[in-house]
Amino acid sequence: MNFIFALVIPLLMMFMVYVAPVILILFAIIYIIRLKSIDITCKILIITIIILCVLILFITLIHIEPDKPSELYTKMKKINDSQSIIGLSKEQVEELLGKPVKTHKSDSIYLYNAGYIFKEVNWRRHFSLWAKTYYYVFSVNFDETDKVESTLMEESLELCVP
Repeated sequence: MNFIFALVIPLLMMFMVYVAPVILILFAIIYIIRLKSIDITCKILIITIIILCVLILFITLIHIEPDKPSELYTKMKKINDSQSIIGLSKEQVEELLGKPVKTHKSDSIYLYNAGYIFKEVNWRRHFSLWAKTYYYVFSVNFDETDKVESTLMEESLELCVP
């Protein structure tokens, strides 16, 4: 019984939501094309109207969720936007942010995990059509006196540490 609830019912729901409407629309279009009593101009017009109605229906049923940033992302974004660590020494930065995940160019750039943003597009708020997590890195650039010169926050494929 658990098998039915765990696998079969969700598959039936997916079929009803995604596959069945597409099959019905395709059959309607094929039926219209095969009708001999309607000239080609009317067939094209009817098919265009059907496709437009389906697109409008699809667009109205899509829900784009607001971005969901992690707490770490929010904290690092605030530090980056305010530029509050400009002029701090390496020791002060390590006290505030902890040890860096990586360093570059003989310790003149510290890299920190800056969290993530989760983005999602849903169909009628129930079925996820598309979901993606964007990971970010926060880099702290030091000048020759080991003071923070600049900061940068950008999307990263290298530091995917959730």
